[in-house]
Amino acid sequence: MSILETYKWLSEQQHKAISESDKVNAEIAKSMAGNEGERMIARLVNGKVVSREFDVLSIDGATFSNGITVREGDRIEVKTAIYQTNGSITAYSLDSKQDECDFVALIDMTNGKDNIRISIIPADLFFDEGEFNQSKGKAKNRFSWSGSYNVSDEKRTSNTNLFKAYEVNYERIN
Repeated sequence: MSILETYKWLSEQQHKAISESDKVNAEIAKSMAGNEGERMIARLVNGKVVSREFDVLSIDGATFSNGITVREGDRIEVKTAIYQTNGSITAYSLDSKQDECDFVALIDMTNGKDNIRISIIPADLFFDEGEFNQSKGKAKNRFSWSGSYNVSDEKRTSNTNLFKAYEVNYERIN
C-alpha cells in the first residue's frame, strides 16, 4: 500500500469515526481546525502548506483590502482557535516562531464555520506590540484576545485591536 493509499484510508477511517460519534473529541477537533486553518491561509496567499518552522509559504503573494501585502516567499505561522476560555481566544506555542516567520495568521473559528475571522499580522509588529502570557518559562508563548472583540468586555484590548487592525476577509483581493 502506497503512502497516498494509506493517507486516503486514514482519512476515510477518521471521517467514519467522527460521523458515528455522538460527542466531540477536543484533540482531534483542534488538529482538524489547525489543518484547515493552514489550508485557508495557503489559499488566501496563493501559497502552500509546508512542514517547517512555519506553516505556509507564499508562492505568488496577495494584497488584501486592509492594505497588507504578502509577498512571494513570505513565511506565515498559522494559529487556529476553535474554543474560547472565559471569553478569551488564545494562540499557543508562539515563542519559537518569533524569528521563523514574516507573518502570523490568527484564525478564529470559535463562533462556527459561518463566522470565521482571520487576521494576518506582520511578525515583527506582532511580537513587538503584542501582549503575551508567559508559559513554561517562555516569555512570548501565548497571545490572547477578546472573544467578543471588546463589544461586551475589555479583555486584552491591545491584542484585540491588533487583531482587528490586520483582519482580512476570507477572499483574495488580487
